[in-house]
Amino acid sequence: MKRLIKEVRRRLSVRWFRYLAIAIAIVLVCSLLFDYFAVPSVMAQPKVSKLGVLSAATAGEKVLFFSPHADDESIAAGGYIAQSVINGADVTIVMVTDSDAQGIEATRYAEFKKATGILGVPESNLVFLGFPDSKLDSMNAAVLQAALQQQIDNYHPDIIIYPSPYDYNSDHRAIGRAIESILKTESTPITAYNYLVHYELDYPRPRGLAPTDYITPPDHLVKTEKEWLSFGLSPSIESCKENAIYTYQSQIHSPELSGLMKGNIRKNEIFAIPDLQ
Repeated sequence: MKRLIKEVRRRLSVRWFRYLAIAIAIVLVCSLLFDYFAVPSVMAQPKVSKLGVLSAATAGEKVLFFSPHADDESIAAGGYIAQSVINGADVTIVMVTDSDAQGIEATRYAEFKKATGILGVPESNLVFLGFPDSKLDSMNAAVLQAALQQQIDNYHPDIIIYPSPYDYNSDHRAIGRAIESILKTESTPITAYNYLVHYELDYPRPRGLAPTDYITPPDHLVKTEKEWLSFGLSPSIESCKENAIYTYQSQIHSPELSGLMKGNIRKNEIFAIPDLQ
C-alpha cells in the first residue's frame, strides 16, 4: 500500500512538473510574440548619426507650434523651443484642446503656463482653442481645419511644428491630418516639421528615463516621411526640458504616462519633414 502511495505521488509530481514546464514554455512564447508584434522596432542608437540635423529657429523667425494637450510641447520639442527662444526667435504655442479629459482643466492650464515659461515662451504667446479633449477625431474636420488655418493666417509663421498624422493618439492624428491638408494648399511655402509622441507600446525605447540615450524613429515610419531629423540638446537645454516636463505633476506620476514623459528626456529630439506630395 505504501509503495502504491509513493508511486502515485511520484507520478503526480512528474505530471505537475510537466504541466509547470509547459506553462513556462507558453509564457515564454507569448512574451516573445508580444515583443515581436506589440513593441515597435526603432532605429538603432548608433544610426542616429544617419539622421539629418535640425537647427533651432533663429532671430527674426516666427515659429508656430501646435500642441494637442498641455505637456505635448515639452515632451516633443521642449529643447527645440527653448533653444529657439534663446536664439531670438518668436515662438507661439497653440494648445488645441482643453486638456480636460481628467476633469482638472485649471491644473493642466496652470502647469502648461509654468512649463512653457520655463522654456522661455511668454504667456502672451500662448493660444487656447479649447476644443474638447479626446474628441477631435470625431468632430467636424472642416471646423477643426478652419480653426487651425486661422492661427496660421493670424501669425504668418516661417516654421510650423505639429503632431504626426501617424501618432496613435486620436487628437494628435486629427491635428496632423488637418495641418497637412492646409499645407498642401498653402500658396506661400512654409517650413514644416511634425513630431511623434504616442506610438504603439513601449515607445520611445526604452520607455523610461534614459538621459544618455538618443530618441530614434520607429522603423515602420522611417519611410513614411520625406526625411527624419535629429535636434541635439546641450546639457543645459536638456535640463531645461526636464524641468518643464516635471512641471506636469498631474501627469508624470500616472503609470500610463510616466515612462513616456521621462523617456523623452534624451540627448536629442526627432522631427520629420512631411511628404506633402
